[in-house]
Amino acid sequence: MKDCISIIVPVYNVEKYLRRCVDSLVTQTYENLEILLIDDGSRDGSLSICREYEKIDSRVRVFHKENEGLGLTRNYGTARAVGDYITFVDSDDYLVPDAMEVLIKKAWETQADIISANMYYKDKPMDVFLPERLYDSDEIQRILMVRMMGNSPNILDGFSYTSTAKLFKRELFAEKKLLFPSERELIWEDLAFSVNAFPVCGAIYITHYPIYYYCFNEGSLTHSYKPHKLDLIMILYRYMTDKIQELELPDEARQRLDNNFIGHIRTCIKLEVYYAGQNGFRKALANIGDTCRRKDVQRLIRSYPKQSFNRAQRIYNFFMENRLAAGVYLLTWMQNRKKRIE
Repeated sequence: MKDCISIIVPVYNVEKYLRRCVDSLVTQTYENLEILLIDDGSRDGSLSICREYEKIDSRVRVFHKENEGLGLTRNYGTARAVGDYITFVDSDDYLVPDAMEVLIKKAWETQADIISANMYYKDKPMDVFLPERLYDSDEIQRILMVRMMGNSPNILDGFSYTSTAKLFKRELFAEKKLLFPSERELIWEDLAFSVNAFPVCGAIYITHYPIYYYCFNEGSLTHSYKPHKLDLIMILYRYMTDKIQELELPDEARQRLDNNFIGHIRTCIKLEVYYAGQNGFRKALANIGDTCRRKDVQRLIRSYPKQSFNRAQRIYNFFMENRLAAGVYLLTWMQNRKKRIE
């Protein structure tokens, strides 16, 4: 009998997108699936939509629980999955028709613990900067986990750490006891999960074939304004620096991580400026000043090699290092006018 794939879909207040997502699952060309729709305490009509699919497709299993967030809802799903392989789909995204067929065939061919595929973003395949091949346990730490930490300065050459667009052997959860943290504690739970998942894999296969449509949602945790978002970002930064040291990853991993999180700090500032009309200019300026004065932020910016920045970044960092909040605000306002925050 063909291997069964468990598709775990956390669902929370996504009635606008949910049918598109589930339709893409029930029409997969590879049919030996179980589809776990896990309603995480939705307050809209999402649960009712899930129940509709459960009635018409025996492969659909619906669960309802109190709200806990994305990471813990995925754990809820893995604990109840019975498939030989597990994959994750966010309920506001969707798959190409042959997504599961592509993943399972590569799993059979390579016997890899994880098959990592590509995504569409804005209807275009994302660039993949690593060769399409099998990576053994040494290469996982020496290459994949280093690239997972982020891009090189001024070069978008990182490796996607998301748990979506990937197929996992069920043993990773059943035997290795892998769990997702709560994004309320570690804001990008996928990064914290992957830094623990990859080291226990014997092999990972990368395919450039795009199987997953990632859809930008302004209401998501990643893109929305949160007053204490920077606190969560720096908690995750400390967690990741500890993991890099624990795993004895190459020095390049720390440099990529620093570059990554400097970018996240700037995004927090962009959001302050973007929402200044709503929150008030003085409040935005005060929050930017608080960000510039943070010891952990100053330590990160000052320790990063200055030659790695371009001229505009060096000017921006000069204002940051010297805690010139008005200058940071002005530069950010100019950047926001040129580019949408994403």
